[in-house]
Amino acid sequence: MANTNLRGEDLIRHCGLNDEGKAVEQMDQHAFHRLIAFKLASNGFEVPPARNGNAESENQVLQLASDLFHKYAEQSRLLTGHLNPPDRRIQDFLDDALASTGITIKLPTAAINMDRYGMARQLSIPDDPSVSEFHNGQMDSYRLCNGVLHNPLNDRRTTKGVFHIADYGLPIPADKIKVPLVTYARLLEAALQPPDDLNLLPYTAGWKNPVRSMVSTMLRPLACPEVPNVSPEKRMEVRFFVPGGCVSNIDFVESIFGNAGDPSLPENDAGLDTHHWTGTSGCVILAPHIRGLNKKALGLPHLSDATDDQKATGMCWENEDDQYNNGQPFKITLRDKRGIMVTILADNYFGYCKKEVKTQIGLTANIFGLAEEEHAGGAIAFKSYSLGTNFYPDEAIVGTSHTFEEAIKLLGNTVIVHPKGYATDKKYTNIHILPQDMSVDLNAQNATWTKNGETQSIRVLPGHTYLHPSGYKIRLEKHPESTAFKLIGTAGEGTFCHKPSTVSGGGKSEISKSLNDAVIYGSIYIGDFEKDMALVKDILERDYSNCFDPQYAKQQSRSPERKILSMERSLGSVVKLLTPNSEYTKEHCEFIH
Repeated sequence: MANTNLRGEDLIRHCGLNDEGKAVEQMDQHAFHRLIAFKLASNGFEVPPARNGNAESENQVLQLASDLFHKYAEQSRLLTGHLNPPDRRIQDFLDDALASTGITIKLPTAAINMDRYGMARQLSIPDDPSVSEFHNGQMDSYRLCNGVLHNPLNDRRTTKGVFHIADYGLPIPADKIKVPLVTYARLLEAALQPPDDLNLLPYTAGWKNPVRSMVSTMLRPLACPEVPNVSPEKRMEVRFFVPGGCVSNIDFVESIFGNAGDPSLPENDAGLDTHHWTGTSGCVILAPHIRGLNKKALGLPHLSDATDDQKATGMCWENEDDQYNNGQPFKITLRDKRGIMVTILADNYFGYCKKEVKTQIGLTANIFGLAEEEHAGGAIAFKSYSLGTNFYPDEAIVGTSHTFEEAIKLLGNTVIVHPKGYATDKKYTNIHILPQDMSVDLNAQNATWTKNGETQSIRVLPGHTYLHPSGYKIRLEKHPESTAFKLIGTAGEGTFCHKPSTVSGGGKSEISKSLNDAVIYGSIYIGDFEKDMALVKDILERDYSNCFDPQYAKQQSRSPERKILSMERSLGSVVKLLTPNSEYTKEHCEFIH
């Protein structure tokens, strides 16, 4: 997936989307089962006879192609040690970076590659349609009528003691844990040797000879978008290796970043497409089985030989059975200024897989330059108000220092000035600039002003914007659930909102989300309007000055006698006022109920 100009079958193959951006099934279940059978057979695994409606024809194809599969498997065996281009780049980096440790690490050459979007999802559940569940020590998966449900062992994250960096290459931030290079090498060695029970591929769990293997995929996440007529888009390459039992993690990441196809094919080699490549490579190895490894065996020093920093971060052992990171989940990475980054995730929490790709995009953005990493950015926010049916140029809103003549002088030949005394943008003909004494009456459906002592007007239409010389904008907006329209006013001067820097869980994403989906629009049906309105009146006009029990009344910082609609009351205080509480009097609690 070297670019975002994918169309038709290519877009479906790599992303599972059609040209309209809608999710589609790229093939039916029988075709997927046939594809998986061919892929496993060509990798040298024994595939049992098919059990679906096309079993006879599929089994015949498998038998006819058996010699071809055996030949391919033998060729693969003879090529053991041969790596595809992205893996070769990563392997060369590891050979160089770990040379001083004396430990030789080899990337897997026999991992089953997920080269088509959706294959990992099929492999995450047993092929037997009568079996709808799969469980191992790290994952619980369920077949649903509308897809699959995966529950990893750790379905939430914690940041305490999680981020470890090998002592090599780029400087290590003070809030991260520095790890000796030899320890990283031994962790990587263990990560690439998952136990058989974790390597069991869920799809084959019911087979006589289940497949046990690591699984891999390739991603090409976007690092820098295309600037038309200036520069092409730039992508990095990321290789994922996971135990077969954690294939659902690949299903998750490809649903976000897409599937970049077979890394062995020249057309998927980023090195042959330097026009669209950042020049950096990433590798993520999922290894939940390495939690609990022994500190001493990993080459960490004894407490008596450790530095103060190692003592503070736990990078040493006191008892011979001490576990690395106390047996808790962690991630550890190795990287340098070449832009190659190899990360081990000792946890199968889905969020870590996604965030690690984003972290590697951040590194490639910094190495490549001319690109913003994930945490850069912000917004300009313009305050908007519901004006009802009328707008008048209140000085408190639009000021007094802006005139139509000044606005036209500033806009120059970008607008057309009409004889009535207003102007229209030449490029965006639905934007109109009106004089400073403009007013808008929605009931009359017109905007009026004066020119040479005479009143002028134009019709106010949906889809059009009417600007005051100050930049204040007026537009019509239809109610979501009724035929009524209202006027919306938007301030001409915005507020710069830079994305805040907070710790994880600080709420960065929450403040950028729209509240529209939290507001429900619709008709409200009332059984007895007069009775209900009387209750509303009682709530709004009630005297709440004695709502607190005397022993708690003195502890209140503000008097409760404020009316519900008072400007001195916040929404939170109203919610609290109308929620039963032991601090309230018995009478007030009964009123609430």
